[in-house]
Amino acid sequence: MLGVISNIFAYPISPRPLRLRVSARQHIIVGYVVKTQEKKKEENEWNTRIAKIAILESLQGNLSKDTIEIEFNPNMGCPAPDRYFDSTYVISFFDKNDQNGKFYTHALSYGAKTLDMDEIRIYKQRILEIQKILKIRNKKKQRIETVEWLVKCAENETTRWEGTFELSPQSHFMSYYYGSRNIDYKNSITVSQRERLKNVLLNNDEDIDFGIVDVVYITNEIMIEEFLLTKLKNLKEEEYWIATDLMQRLIHKNVGDEMNEILEKFEEIRFDGDNIAELEKLVKKFIDLIE
Repeated sequence: MLGVISNIFAYPISPRPLRLRVSARQHIIVGYVVKTQEKKKEENEWNTRIAKIAILESLQGNLSKDTIEIEFNPNMGCPAPDRYFDSTYVISFFDKNDQNGKFYTHALSYGAKTLDMDEIRIYKQRILEIQKILKIRNKKKQRIETVEWLVKCAENETTRWEGTFELSPQSHFMSYYYGSRNIDYKNSITVSQRERLKNVLLNNDEDIDFGIVDVVYITNEIMIEEFLLTKLKNLKEEEYWIATDLMQRLIHKNVGDEMNEILEKFEEIRFDGDNIAELEKLVKKFIDLIE
């Protein structure tokens, strides 16, 4: 039995972006984690902890409590577990087990958000907005409002993944586990919305969100390819793990077999820290073939 359970939890769960977490109708609170403590071990039970959370504001669901306790297992390897930390602010999405009355985080890591108060303000605003959108009965209007809401999520670093995952799920490796939930929002984006996302991409000197890259590529092909090539040229050693994502989006620039061979070799040693010189050599060769 334990072997079966271990195998089940060896795989990631289906991604739960914010719209899906809100639409699941579970409880949502803004809270303060007063303390966490190890649960008294019982026979055949995992190393479970309990987070005691003071409820600062209820955003969804009916609770008559000032504090709740949520059981969680922070040591789970995969899927990524929910985690709570002493003396921190959280937005927690959780369900109640009707059989034992206990609370559990909804969708594990997706449902436990440790945030500062500015980030909570942004998340709260997006939650209240999508709650209203989900009540719209006219499907066409709801879709239009949802796309605008997803763009707004993507425009802010705090909620960026919540927007880009649904706008372009295939851009994220976790889409493999997304099942049939995929709704094609990308093709409903307006010209002005695409322009807003393009500005987000070009004005971000840190991380590259490939979801935004793939959304704005249409009608901006030359500019985006130049952007990606520049990023590839300027990669630091510790950033080589994203080189594959850049090269995959540029490989069409040279139709020869050599590009594919370089990419295959790169993939073989992509995460090998002892082969930095070889990785650098492959990237340079790839760039030379484009230029």
